[in-house]
Amino acid sequence: MDSSFLTGLHISLALFGCFLFIKMIVQFGLPNHPLRFISYMVGLSVAVYFVGLAATDLNLLSPWIWMKWRALPMVAGSLFLLFQIIMLLGSFSFIQQKVVSRLPLMAALLCFAFFADYADHFMSWFLGIGGLFLLVSVKKARYQKRLYLKMLLMFLIHLGFNYVNYYWAYLIGQLFLFLIIFYVFLFEHSFGVSAMVDDFRESLEGDIK
Repeated sequence: MDSSFLTGLHISLALFGCFLFIKMIVQFGLPNHPLRFISYMVGLSVAVYFVGLAATDLNLLSPWIWMKWRALPMVAGSLFLLFQIIMLLGSFSFIQQKVVSRLPLMAALLCFAFFADYADHFMSWFLGIGGLFLLVSVKKARYQKRLYLKMLLMFLIHLGFNYVNYYWAYLIGQLFLFLIIFYVFLFEHSFGVSAMVDDFRESLEGDIK
């Protein structure tokens, strides 16, 4: 089995990520709510990462350029996920949510500009911290907690297979990326639903007034 199979796998991951991202936009509409904005940014980061990976495999993008620019979707996506969990477990007003929802992008740009070589470490730390926050929360966000911890488990299994110096193990680890993408978008879907509920509540209160 040559590298063409791995290229096909990465193309499939890119198409899968793009499909779920577009599906989310069609389902939830414009990003005019902080929760929806963050969900879209996570979905966009996932889609951009795998599109870039597939483009590099197809020689449409230089590997040197990809190794630098992949830091942006990796750090931004994981940092948006961390801030989502903070907003999920804390109590934030709508204005506070709007302010907080912009912070991950600014922080990701700083990391990309000065610490791009540590993107893998930043992503692992942010995902791990998010999992720790959810573990210490006892009764809050049980549904989101299950989704995130399942995604984190798939991510750890993926890393474990990648560290095995064997092609088939690496290939199996890549297959786990489909499950990671699936759970990430289920997690984001829950925030999209929450934003729809907030919009409905706001429109209902406006009709009453």
